[in-house]
Amino acid sequence: MINVNELRNGTLFVHSNNPYKVLNYEHIKTARGGATIKVKVQNLESGAIKELSFNNGDRLEEADLENRNLQFLYNDGEKLHFMDMQEYTETEVNVSIIEHESKFLQEGKDYQVVYFEGNIISLILPASIFLKVAEVPPAVRGNTSGQVTAAAVLENGLKVEVPSFIKAGEIVKINTSTGDYSGRGTQR
Repeated sequence: MINVNELRNGTLFVHSNNPYKVLNYEHIKTARGGATIKVKVQNLESGAIKELSFNNGDRLEEADLENRNLQFLYNDGEKLHFMDMQEYTETEVNVSIIEHESKFLQEGKDYQVVYFEGNIISLILPASIFLKVAEVPPAVRGNTSGQVTAAAVLENGLKVEVPSFIKAGEIVKINTSTGDYSGRGTQR
């Protein structure tokens, strides 16, 4: 059991038989009354975001999660397909469940997948990934006042604003939490 005072950003817990992840934690103390704990949470099964309030001293059930390393095979538009390389079994999950993370997946790479009660509910991505630029529009001559960007398409189909000096074929570093360009890369 977790005391509500121990909740912090990123903490996982179960409330009303649903797994939640804390996005924002707020401790509110009133003059005469007891403290109230308000948390902004994301339902890990549906993706819905809502606010919950608890009284000081309430206790919550810890989420019983399982992490497994799976290899991403492909995206068929509705489902993401993964392979468990230990058991050689294929697992699929609806794109809507891990929609944000699905934008950064690369075929043939291994990812840490989070299970709750036998179902995939989340995917743990590295803080940044390196992708090759597939196409980028040519820079406009004379357009150099200020910071000029171009809409590049990366090898996995992700569209990102990059500085105009980036050319097709270069490797760029992408922040997985925001989806923004964060520099040139050399790793693969």
